[in-house]
Amino acid sequence: MKKTFYNFSKFALAVSCVLGVSLNVKNAYGQDYIAPPMVNIPAGQLTAGTNHGPDYATPTYSVEVSKFRMAKYSVTVAEFRLFAQATGFKPTAKCKDHIDERWLSPTKDEENTASWDNHRFLESEYQPVTCITWQEANAYADWLSKKTGYNYRLPTEHEWDYALSANTTSRYFWGDDPKLTQACKYGNFADQTGEFVPSEQYGASYVGFLGYLNCDDGEAYISIVGLYRPNPFGLYDMLGNVHHFNGSCYYDGHLARTEQEMDIEQCEYIAQSGNMWHAKPVTAAERGSYPRIGAKPLSTMGFRLAMDGHGDVDLASTTQFEEKLSLAQKERIETRPKLPKAPANLQLIKQTKTSYRLSWQPVADSRIAHYQIYRSTDANAHRLGRYYKKYYELIDTVDAKTNQLTVALPQGEGSFRIVSVADELTSLPSDAAVVKKESVVSIPNELRMEHATKLENLYINKSRQENDPYPYYLIKYDNGFSQQAAIARFKINAKKSGWYTLNYKGRSSQEGPFFTLWSGNKQLETVSYNKDIDDKTSNRHKVYLDKGYHELELNFVRPGWDIWTVTWLNLSESK
Repeated sequence: MKKTFYNFSKFALAVSCVLGVSLNVKNAYGQDYIAPPMVNIPAGQLTAGTNHGPDYATPTYSVEVSKFRMAKYSVTVAEFRLFAQATGFKPTAKCKDHIDERWLSPTKDEENTASWDNHRFLESEYQPVTCITWQEANAYADWLSKKTGYNYRLPTEHEWDYALSANTTSRYFWGDDPKLTQACKYGNFADQTGEFVPSEQYGASYVGFLGYLNCDDGEAYISIVGLYRPNPFGLYDMLGNVHHFNGSCYYDGHLARTEQEMDIEQCEYIAQSGNMWHAKPVTAAERGSYPRIGAKPLSTMGFRLAMDGHGDVDLASTTQFEEKLSLAQKERIETRPKLPKAPANLQLIKQTKTSYRLSWQPVADSRIAHYQIYRSTDANAHRLGRYYKKYYELIDTVDAKTNQLTVALPQGEGSFRIVSVADELTSLPSDAAVVKKESVVSIPNELRMEHATKLENLYINKSRQENDPYPYYLIKYDNGFSQQAAIARFKINAKKSGWYTLNYKGRSSQEGPFFTLWSGNKQLETVSYNKDIDDKTSNRHKVYLDKGYHELELNFVRPGWDIWTVTWLNLSESK
């Protein structure tokens, strides 16, 4: 299988350099197993779940957690390789590691050809082992238990949640971090490097999708374990990097379950915890599930071990493993490239009808060799999701000492972005400098999404269909634990006072209230969604408008997970 993890010479991560040893792991560690470093977790009380989130995570309830031990790190490829060599392990199914411009999009089974020791995200023996099933993770725990005489197992969901929070009460174990500027110190998430590398390789962008953190953790995909700060219990990568199997059954919601329902040999789904490099950090209340039987292995799913009680597991292989892991971590941190920053404070000063003076604040980085200037190919490019190069073209390159130049906008509106270039790396694109004609829509009429004068926490996407009469649409991906309002504003001129019928084209994965419509501080209507009603023609929503100019605001607050779109609104005179 062709490796595509980092196809940039500056991003190359050679396994042999990281290991510094032969892959004859038995000789490297002195025996044919590795006892993982364990941390004693004190007994305590867990407040599980949430009262302000999706149904599958509600309500809150208290659980007493007995003392136990949990592995510092996810089980690595180096550890699992010894199991595979000793048992003649052969995977039960091929693994999915597909990625394209739609990220981890569905693929046909015949396209899933990866395995635990050969997938596109694997570049180091010290990354978490993935591409295995829940049964195979348990088989590893059983094998290691027999080898060492210690009873290893997968942690329960309650143990995981308790160990993750580590007796903290903030949103994340490192603090509330409302702007998510600190998260990159504590885990491998969807960050700036995570935006740059996949977009350059596959055209995959978080813009207009899940979004990415306002920080840089230095890794685009799966990282070596333990690269980031531990939580207060001394556990690494409890959030980010890869998902983890648990040793508990999973059911939506927190309700009392019978012993038979919670029989791990009988239930339909098992719990998974944590999150991965492809997402922002989540709270301990977030939950996931994995089919116990018949599920295909995933390149995003790993596991870590736990043990009952307290004690010390001080074996020679443990010490040697941590020493070699430390060298691998140091090597990676010292050699991985660091993205340059993008120029800031872009300004456009009009010179002629179609030309402007573009200026910017230079980046204080001696590595910067020059700047690339991009101009939009679409007047709405600055509000479009997906990879920016789909809607911008390179028009000029200037040296690092230049911070202004004359640019042209032949169509009279559009935007510019600038990237810094250092060696073979570029920055992410700068914020856009925009020239856009403001739309005022006469009512009765149709409001198209390109008519929006302002979008907050929202993007528009462009239709993939050629000659689509409605080429733009609003789109939002909401997760269950972030109740962030999304707002679209439109300027209108109502030709007369009266009642207007509101119809719209949109869809949602949830039914019920969809958005509220406001004019200033006056709520005009709550617009609902029902998958069985065609609101393009239903005529079921009415609003009253006074004659004259108004700013209409669509305010979306969606509880739980949702993917929704809106393509147009129509305001017609009510009969």
